[in-house]
Amino acid sequence: MAKDQSTSVKQEPAKIVIVGGGIVGLIFAMAVKRHCGITCEIYEKATKFYDEVGAALGMYPNGLRVIRDIDPDLLRKIQEAGAPYVYRRWERHDGTEIAAAKEDELTEGDWELSSIGIRRWKLQKVLFQAAVGMGIPFHFCKATKDVVVRDDGLVDVLFEDGSQRTTQLLFGCDGAHSKVREVVAGDATSLEYTGVTCLMGIAENCPVQQEGISFPSSHTTGCHSVYFPTGPNEQCFQVHWPIPVEQANSGNWGNLTDTMSKQECQALAKRLEQDGWHPRFIEPLHHVTHAVRVGFALMKPRLKKWAYGKNKRVVLVGDAAHPPVPYIGQGAQMGIEDAGTMAWLLKKLCVDYKGNFTLKKFDKAVEIYEKIRIPRTSHILDCSKELGKMQELREDLSAREDLELMIQGELMMNGTLPVMFQGASHHYRMSADKELRKFELEEERNAISAYMPGVFELSDAECKRDAKKEEEEMRLAFEAMMYGGAPCQ
Repeated sequence: MAKDQSTSVKQEPAKIVIVGGGIVGLIFAMAVKRHCGITCEIYEKATKFYDEVGAALGMYPNGLRVIRDIDPDLLRKIQEAGAPYVYRRWERHDGTEIAAAKEDELTEGDWELSSIGIRRWKLQKVLFQAAVGMGIPFHFCKATKDVVVRDDGLVDVLFEDGSQRTTQLLFGCDGAHSKVREVVAGDATSLEYTGVTCLMGIAENCPVQQEGISFPSSHTTGCHSVYFPTGPNEQCFQVHWPIPVEQANSGNWGNLTDTMSKQECQALAKRLEQDGWHPRFIEPLHHVTHAVRVGFALMKPRLKKWAYGKNKRVVLVGDAAHPPVPYIGQGAQMGIEDAGTMAWLLKKLCVDYKGNFTLKKFDKAVEIYEKIRIPRTSHILDCSKELGKMQELREDLSAREDLELMIQGELMMNGTLPVMFQGASHHYRMSADKELRKFELEEERNAISAYMPGVFELSDAECKRDAKKEEEEMRLAFEAMMYGGAPCQ
């Protein structure tokens, strides 16, 4: 059952404390419970979770796979709370379709993992109910004040209400403005505005008129947008504007009141109508029930490590480690992949054959986690930025035709834009198992060497000789091909 207070009774240290009870924190707790049999404790600063707040997001095969591995029934409930994309469409603002791709291209045959759009609060609610149903303790009203790594390796988490919790491991899943990151990483990094502000909202009683997620772009208005279904009679819209940093007002970012939502969307609808936008892109603005204004920010410089403290017992997960930009739809998926990967590594390295939790190899679990996830999330962030640049260029009339031909060509050859596969086709367990196998081979080699010193020295030397011989043969063959006849000596 969810809790909002702490007991004053002396407690044994928790095995795992999670700071941040959002999407990633909940999924991580459930993945650890499912794969390791360990019950995490979640501490969340919010007083409660509210319905009908926030906008929406997309869920893709790589994130849905993590959820299915926790519980196929949980996957089904999430799918029922959202709506399938079915198609991915690139359009002009006047409704002219440039290209369309079947969204199931991204599943690579695993149709159960087809992309969906879903309201953020609905996803949060399904996950929260599932976590509580699994017996995971959840504490509201727990804003983190400080994190102290003790000499004995334990971690004290201090909360704003004066309480604290001691734990063996602390995972910071507390988002882009992470307090855990602030404490452990200090001023090593900061969030910088990208120059793009987005107005996103939910239109109820306004089903999409063309099945799928749509990406219209306009040279008349100088912006690009996204429209996608979140339910049978509901859709989400996102309008992206280039706004210089000196004109951006971060004080206006966040959830808008109902009155502000309607006023801002009505003004935008009027402008889009004047600029020749198709009515199906304008209609959702007249049906808005809730809107959010967001200024996208990037972490600079990117973190080079995600684990901190003595024995690396404080670990960052999700947006706390890598705040995203939205263009590839992988922001939440990267955090979900983090959660699935870390839970799988805990299962493989920190649970013994009797089912006991042990930290003897936790440092190796963290090493593999960082080795996999830091390059992976950095690559996807770069992909997202490139796709965002393409969307911005589509606003330029002089570049539009070439970009449209490029999109059409990519779809003819690949079924969809290849950049989308970079995110959606990833299999977190396969990636982890590959690195785990390397570690196992290293352990086996070390064990054999301990009993038979020098056994690998001869084979290593032979490998080096063979490699040198092969390199020389390739050089000679290349010279023969380039110059004809006998190779140069």
